[in-house]
Parts: sequence; C-alpha cells; structure tokens
Amino acid sequence: MARVEFVTREKAVPMEAPSGRGLIQSRAYFNRETDPLRLHVHELAPDTVVNVGSPGTDTLVYVWMGAVAVQGVHLAERSSLIVERGAPAEISAVDNAATLLFFTPKKQRPGEQGAPRLRLLPRERVPCNRDLGGQGLAGGALHADASPSSCHLWLHENDFYVGGNPVAVHSHSEDEIIFVRDGELRVGNRGYGPGTAVAIAAHTKYGFQVGRTGLSFVNFRASAPTYKSSDGTHSMDEAEFWRSQTGRPEYLELPAG
Repeated sequence: MARVEFVTREKAVPMEAPSGRGLIQSRAYFNRETDPLRLHVHELAPDTVVNVGSPGTDTLVYVWMGAVAVQGVHLAERSSLIVERGAPAEISAVDNAATLLFFTPKKQRPGEQGAPRLRLLPRERVPCNRDLGGQGLAGGALHADASPSSCHLWLHENDFYVGGNPVAVHSHSEDEIIFVRDGELRVGNRGYGPGTAVAIAAHTKYGFQVGRTGLSFVNFRASAPTYKSSDGTHSMDEAEFWRSQTGRPEYLELPAG
C-alpha cells in the first residue's frame, strides 16, 4: 500500500457484485492483497436486495445515498450498519436507488465473540455535534468507536462548513480511508469531489484544504486511533475526544439471520 493513495469514482475498478436480487453495480476502491483496509461501493437499483456478511471479518456498511431497510428497520442516508463476522444480512433498497459503502479490515482484530449480531444505527440515532470546537466551522458524528464492548471498527463523519480552511498537517496511529461524500477536498492545486477515496497509511503526515463549497467525508479505521500534530508536540486519544464531543453510538441490536 502506498503511504497516500487517491482513487476517484471513475478510477474505481468494476467488480463482481455480491449475491442478492435485482440490479447491483459494484466497484472496488481498495481490494488488493497489500491493502490493510478494503472499500467496495455498491449501487442498488430500486427493489434490489444485496447480501452482506463475511465469515472472517466484521463489515461496516454506510448509506451514502438513498435509503435501505434491514429486517424492517429504515436506514436513511448517513445511517450505518455493522454486520459482525459470521452474521448474514439482507439489505433492501427502499423506493429509489441507493449507494452503499462496504468497509472491512483485511484481518479481524483478535478477541472473543459471542453469537454474531447486526448493529443498526439509523440516522436519527447517530450521535453528533454540529459545532466541534465551538467556532461554527465544523461538525461531526460518530458511527463506530472501536470499543470492544460494541465493535472493533471505527467510523466517523466530518462536515466542514467554511470553504478554504486548511486542516493542519498531522498523523494518526492507524491506517485509514477517507471517503468524500460531498463538497471538495483539496491537496495543493488538485481538487477531489464526491466519490473520491483516500487511503492513508498509519503514521503518515498529511494535511488538506476544504473546497470552496465545504467538505463532508467519512473516515474508516480498523481500530481507535491516536492523533499527533506534525511537530509531535500535541497528541490526543481520538476515541476519548469523539465520545466527549458526541457521546457513544447506541445501536439497535438484531439477531443475525
């Protein structure tokens, strides 16, 4: 894996769709043997069902566009679903088309596991703070906090409201994938719009600018990270920070199958 790798929506590789019913168009952003984190994007036509679940790793599903249903529970745009390893799930497109992001780590973190479950987080239950930092510049939401009592995976959202603002150079202790869901992420003279994914290796220093119209993205990791400033003078436990800002996710837990 490169230290930093950008894949736009046009450059994502077409792949065989998961099992299901109806029309599913699938693309792989990161799916190589050397990729520690995987991202597949599945576009579902109306009245389509897609199956999700892996015997080896947990899968985190994020609803990028549209809406879906799982066992009768409605999941609107910006909802999420954790499918624990060994748990099968059917996701149905509701009324209109839907686009889903499937995030998985290459390897499952060790740890005990009971009967596999589905953990649903409808949008209205996602813990969020629309004013992170108290300056009116950015908001955020926490979908998975990598807690052993809930799920070892991590996913949060960031919304930057003010265009042109720089995000200072920094690093994290975990590999990560940033997926631009709206607006624009800028690096130097290049701008990256919705559907762009960025894979960043652990301990890599990077920064970016918010596009003119703002920026919204989701950030996936296989475990809870630590933040460190570029000069190393400031570090932060991100799990503690996010829980203090948003609270912890409270899932709807359903039996698998």
